[in-house]
Amino acid sequence: MELIVTPEDVARRLGYPTPLVDELRQRIETAIEDAQDALVAHLGRPLLPAEYTETGVHAGPDGWILHHAPVVTVLSATSEPNSPPGPFGIGAPTYTVRYLAGIDARSMPETAPLRLWLRATACHHPLLADAPARQRRISSASVEGQSVTYDTAAEPPALLAPPDLATTDRWRLRGRRVYQAPVRPTPPGLTIRGIPGTGGL
Repeated sequence: MELIVTPEDVARRLGYPTPLVDELRQRIETAIEDAQDALVAHLGRPLLPAEYTETGVHAGPDGWILHHAPVVTVLSATSEPNSPPGPFGIGAPTYTVRYLAGIDARSMPETAPLRLWLRATACHHPLLADAPARQRRISSASVEGQSVTYDTAAEPPALLAPPDLATTDRWRLRGRRVYQAPVRPTPPGLTIRGIPGTGGL
């Protein structure tokens, strides 16, 4: 799984020393992966752009009618062999369209709230309960170590709580169809190669 936030990002917030030892890095990576799984399940979409292939796609007057957004680029659009001839024949031609679509939660500035949620959620993972930022501070202890007094003024630890999942609903899919920004319909029999800059929603 590709991580949206780095283990070092989480470690700094938890007060772990860096560079990270392998065992600690693995625990932090697991915490991030669990947070990503929860977020993907809530949003109903990947956190990074993915390649999709759709068949039977119609080209509208302003672009392709596609299911996934935002569209990063159309890789190819090929007229299907049994497609109606259109526009002068009967029916409208259909195409097989390959394209990249989806949010990039790792680098898009507007997806910063997703990264915030992932970091904060990973920081509260049970595997990281030994983090310095999650410990109570000791104000005094007996010489024999039999008596420990905690600094109650330091409780609870000053660690950012995970935002409510509802704060990510802007990126949640709701089963709507997506319309690709203007791309001229392809003449029957021709194939469109990569078309950068066609945009999306």
